[in-house]
Amino acid sequence: MPKVAQVIVDIAHSQVDRVFDYALGTLRPVPGSRVKVPFGRTQTEGYVVAMASETQVPQDKLRPITAILDDAPVIAPALIDLAFWMQRHYHCLLVEALRLMLPPGLRGERIKPKQALFAALAVDEQAALELAQGLARRAPRQAQALLALIERGQVLPAAALEKEIPGAREALRALQKKGAVVLRQQEVGRGAYQALNMEAAQVQPQLSAGQAECAEAIMRGVEGHSGVYLLHGVTGSGKTEVYFACLSRVLQEGRTAILLVPEISLTPQMVARFRARFGAQAAVLHSRLSLGERFDEWWRIRTGQARVAIGARSAIFAPVEQLGLVIIDEEHESSYRAENAPRYDAVEVAARRAQKEGATLVLGSATPSLERYAAARDGRISLLELPERIGGRALPAVQVADMREELARGNRSLFSRALAERLEGCMARGEQAILFVNRRGHSSFVSCRSCGYVMECPNCAVSMSYHTHPERMVCHYCGHTAAVPQLCPECGSRYIKYFGAGTQQVEKALREMLPKARVLRMDLDTTKTKGAHVEILEAFERGEADILIGTQMVTKGLDYPNVTLVGVLAADITLNIPDYRSPERTFQLITQVAGRAGRADLSGQVVIQTYSPEHYAIALAARQDYKAFFEREMRARKACQYPPFAVFARALCSAGQQDEAIRAAKGLQKFIARYMQQRFPQWEGCCLASHVQMAPLSKIKNEYRAQLLLRIAKNDKMKYALEYLQVAFEQWQAQEKWKGHAYFEINPVNMA
Repeated sequence: MPKVAQVIVDIAHSQVDRVFDYALGTLRPVPGSRVKVPFGRTQTEGYVVAMASETQVPQDKLRPITAILDDAPVIAPALIDLAFWMQRHYHCLLVEALRLMLPPGLRGERIKPKQALFAALAVDEQAALELAQGLARRAPRQAQALLALIERGQVLPAAALEKEIPGAREALRALQKKGAVVLRQQEVGRGAYQALNMEAAQVQPQLSAGQAECAEAIMRGVEGHSGVYLLHGVTGSGKTEVYFACLSRVLQEGRTAILLVPEISLTPQMVARFRARFGAQAAVLHSRLSLGERFDEWWRIRTGQARVAIGARSAIFAPVEQLGLVIIDEEHESSYRAENAPRYDAVEVAARRAQKEGATLVLGSATPSLERYAAARDGRISLLELPERIGGRALPAVQVADMREELARGNRSLFSRALAERLEGCMARGEQAILFVNRRGHSSFVSCRSCGYVMECPNCAVSMSYHTHPERMVCHYCGHTAAVPQLCPECGSRYIKYFGAGTQQVEKALREMLPKARVLRMDLDTTKTKGAHVEILEAFERGEADILIGTQMVTKGLDYPNVTLVGVLAADITLNIPDYRSPERTFQLITQVAGRAGRADLSGQVVIQTYSPEHYAIALAARQDYKAFFEREMRARKACQYPPFAVFARALCSAGQQDEAIRAAKGLQKFIARYMQQRFPQWEGCCLASHVQMAPLSKIKNEYRAQLLLRIAKNDKMKYALEYLQVAFEQWQAQEKWKGHAYFEINPVNMA
């Protein structure tokens, strides 16, 4: 019988991030319980991760748990195991991993299931009617309340009756004393998706032969409690219906499922479609919900009311039991990688969770990451393909507009002639268009034409962007704002010019070119308030706008039959980012946004505006030829020994002074060289390159950033090299006494 609880205290510090033993006393916690324990001279919260019958702590020093803080465990046992794996795999603090698995609002502002007062008749309808007639003159509100309950014949919320009958609450309490009404508290939702249909659809769409074949392959994996599948399908090929068909069958078998989608794909349309298909069995988890709404959805999953969860990255920690299927849509998206501690990859975590819980993992994309597609081609995971759109619909016709030629012919507009003509034609036919601009704001930077001065953020080594409404300069990294300069701060010149069109400038130019066009803009500035994102998309779906302008928010999750034209402005922006993945991201972005056009019976058109039409990423995206891009990019990666042919490891050191950051990175470089020479002699054959430099974003929020970049050969020693490398970094951190910050990551998603 257990005598000791093993507890992780809720303090994020490496010196206390380990298991502490506590006596049970009269309490009976279980793994996953949140407890209060004595720690040092104070009381603190912690999480029971295991029970034990023995301890190395002397009995006179073994302190008892003070209290169990919840009626039921807050972390499922399977998730505790996952947290320990994350600690080992990502070298993060265990408590940081456990915090990802807690109910929303448990730490800090405490959230609990919401209760509301409900009323129901305690007598039969005839007796209630007679009482109502007797009360009609002397207690009219009581009579009205009784008649409402008789008429509707169901349990009614007191708040709803109060809206119809002022003073209904007091009337109901008086009726309760008379024995005519029973009042009770019941759990209620906080309003998330309450307007959506909670009844599951009875009729399931008929799958095409290709979709059915993919679904059957996936279900064979589910039945075998294993398998990893890459579902590669062109945009509009019906991957979502394959997901839904598999989810339905998993639920029929009494198991549960998780569907991950990028945050920007969780459009109202996607959520409504999901809820319409699965009714109350579906729970939706994402950041646009309030804390209370997220708790309600989490609670429905935890109590088994909802058996399939859809959400962004953190939904992989949904507390489902009997997990049968995990699906990750748009698996190539960088948003599945967390950029703050703990720096986990949701795809890797999903693979681990699926493996340990006997579930099947499906990764879907029209533009899979090169690493994942290479694994499928090599047979390490199973490849399923949907090469055609549903119903044999054609992919949109694509035209590449060379903006250098436009400029040479005197067109200084933001719009090529081809795009302008198609926008006019689209409006004339009563159809809709989407314009994709990968910059928010009005202009990406402000420069003096006399001396070349560029207005930069004082806290970050980046140019500030010009915004209108209100007119100001904004740093998109730290949020610093400043007045728009009328004179150059450097030379006093009045020749100030705005460069690099953002969404605001595109909107202004579009309204000037097409004054009758009804235009909506969707970017971070227009969607800051709760519900704004929903309102914009629903207005566009209702046909209240002709053209939707947006950033990456408009590239996914939108399926509007009347959208026949997509314009990609400045398609080469992502090509100029100093990152070896830039061509891949450019190809993915253009292919994905182009896929929004022509998804119904109307044919689609795409115009890609670029100054680099000859670049293979743009040319092959115009052809929607993923396989040709894969072959071309893999040759380039192999020649340079970039992933997946090698592994990048990066340690980023930040400090208040640039020389401090550089000194730390160089000190780490020397420490690793010595450590590896002593502990891992094969290091020289594994390390292809090691150099220290300032990060491309060399300063953010007044912190200078230096990085140590290591390129490691992919051979039979690589696994051991990475393990030793991470241990070396941790030992350096423990020994090095400096006031900055540092973190270590493998194949960073963002090289900036």
